Amino acid sequence: MEEPPAAPEPGAAAAGDGKWEALRRLLESIPQHPVTFSHPRTWMFRARRMADFVGHVRHSSSQVLARLNPYPKPFRHVHYRTEDGVQIAGWLGPQHEGAASPWGLLLVPGMFATKDDTAHKRRAILIHRHWKIPVLAIDMRAFGESTGIGTAGWKEAFDVMGGAKFLAEQTGVTRVAVLAESMAGAAALNALALDAETRTDLLSGGVLCYSAFVDAKDAVGYISAKPPKGHPFASSFAGFRRLLMAKSMGQYERFDDLLDDVAKVNGLSGIDEMFDLANPKWKVPLIKQPTLLVHATNDPVVPVRHAHRMERYADGKPNIQVLITTWGEHTQFEPLDPHWYWEVNRRFFGAVNNVDLENLAGK
Repeated sequence: MEEPPAAPEPGAAAAGDGKWEALRRLLESIPQHPVTFSHPRTWMFRARRMADFVGHVRHSSSQVLARLNPYPKPFRHVHYRTEDGVQIAGWLGPQHEGAASPWGLLLVPGMFATKDDTAHKRRAILIHRHWKIPVLAIDMRAFGESTGIGTAGWKEAFDVMGGAKFLAEQTGVTRVAVLAESMAGAAALNALALDAETRTDLLSGGVLCYSAFVDAKDAVGYISAKPPKGHPFASSFAGFRRLLMAKSMGQYERFDDLLDDVAKVNGLSGIDEMFDLANPKWKVPLIKQPTLLVHATNDPVVPVRHAHRMERYADGKPNIQVLITTWGEHTQFEPLDPHWYWEVNRRFFGAVNNVDLENLAGK
């Protein structure tokens, strides 16, 4: 099996030497063999995912399910406070005895998803068990067991930075990698800017985002308006609206209406000011850590134009790379082609941290 290209000092951006472009080209060359959406594995994954969404959409039910179906030992249930005082819930996999790792991984599910979902829980356990590194899986604010109000990726950046600091404090790692999806990917990009602004330099383990948006106004407007019949998002819109109504106890059918009120609660003039704060695109000049965005051209929830915009915003910054596939829809890469999904994870984090990692497909 071909190994990742030799990396510079772990976490270094290696600006100008082409190493991250070379890594992206290597990732693009990995054979892709996605199954169709009629494949039983795909249907099972989507059924479990919907059950997870429904089961964890309320804070109270999520707490009950976390107690009834906990992570296995040595994971432990934890909480930490963010910079703005929100309590974030997580499961922490500690250092392995006799093999302390200098880096660990923060796993951040997207909107309506939680650390206790079948897919995210399995990923966290596999990474901890086979890569032999500390792992912290969390719920973003307003989802799962975490408190607070969602802000479309703005204050969720505090959740990510707080998780990285908590992981470092609890396990002694000096570098934190982030694996995030959808809105959590946007939050991770915003956290990279915080990491640079505060000179924390903690997210040097690499940030890998699947199906992330980079323009909050465009993303929120897209999922808030009812699409016409036959539109790619039409089949998902009804389910998204029902989840939003369940989460808001029937108060909101449109995400933009909810966020407009959230903006005012946070002392902002309105939703446009929140979009400015939540937009990762303005933060791109600050991002200095190795960052990879993976996106599908057939994503019905976050259109691929977001990935193309990041390519433009990041022009001249080799530490930020974008990998686009013709398949994968929205965060469906693992069930469609698990070998490819884990190979991308293994090679990216392996190259950034200068280690040889295992492909976890089929484990």
